[in-house]
Amino acid sequence: MERKEFLRVALGAGAGIAAARYIAMHDQASSDLRSALAGPIAHYRRMEHAVSSEHLAPAVEAHLSLARVTVDQSLRTSGGYSVLAEIAGMTAWLAIDRGEPAIARARYNEAIRRAEQADHPLLTAYMVASLGQFETDFGNPRIGLQHIARAEATLDRSAPDAARAWLSSVRAVTAGKLQDQKATLAALKLADTLTDHPKGEPVWPWVFPFDCGKLASVRAVALGRLGDIDGAQTAFAEADPHLTGPKPRALGLIAHARVLVAAGRLEEGCVAIQASLRTGQHLGSRRIVNEVEQFIEDIPSGSSEARSLTRALKGEV
Repeated sequence: MERKEFLRVALGAGAGIAAARYIAMHDQASSDLRSALAGPIAHYRRMEHAVSSEHLAPAVEAHLSLARVTVDQSLRTSGGYSVLAEIAGMTAWLAIDRGEPAIARARYNEAIRRAEQADHPLLTAYMVASLGQFETDFGNPRIGLQHIARAEATLDRSAPDAARAWLSSVRAVTAGKLQDQKATLAALKLADTLTDHPKGEPVWPWVFPFDCGKLASVRAVALGRLGDIDGAQTAFAEADPHLTGPKPRALGLIAHARVLVAAGRLEEGCVAIQASLRTGQHLGSRRIVNEVEQFIEDIPSGSSEARSLTRALKGEV
């Protein structure tokens, strides 16, 4: 081989090795950056159930702003957009707790858009169904059902059973809100079939496993909305030991209180509401306080229980 040819080949090989090393280093840097962005949000999501949204939201909003700039400048990858979707979804959840539905809706739509940019069907389905759940809870169950159907259509065959179980549970609660008994029971049956009863590791983007305790909570709410008092009571008894987070427990108690009132047990229902209200006031949860206010409006206005709750709501007791 001539000297010039030898140098050409040698230099070409060296450039190839250097390029390969550069690509590997770049990929590693991108992975590290994604992990750094994703790390805090996982901790925020785990602490949300026990921390005031008023205190947590500014940190998460700031993290979302940082992530937007970082992804736009340095991380336009599936992983980068996935992290953005998760953070936007978290800000939506906190907005719900603060009683700011317009912000929540906007953030969920951003989360959906980012999940679609990531080309991540499971994440997209999670965010779309979360928007559906939000619409149902805020009085728009038919719109919620449309989002849920879209989420179901988004899932591919690789989706884990836990994801399908959760999605069926969201459908069950929404169908219950619409008084569709057949659809509610069918969705509950499917969720029960798919639920991993032994505790297992959650599948991202879920941070907690969808287990028998969560399914019992869903069943209680769905059956309560259908007016199945006995079924709801049984489900609430099963769910109770699993409602350990302050906010989820408060919301569960409100749903249980409604069932107790429907069963003619107003005093017991109001005791449960008092406990929920204390949690809502302590953690500054506008969502919980709003639910309590709605409960008070729905019971006889002249009753001693209603007067007592109204005083508690005003901080007079």
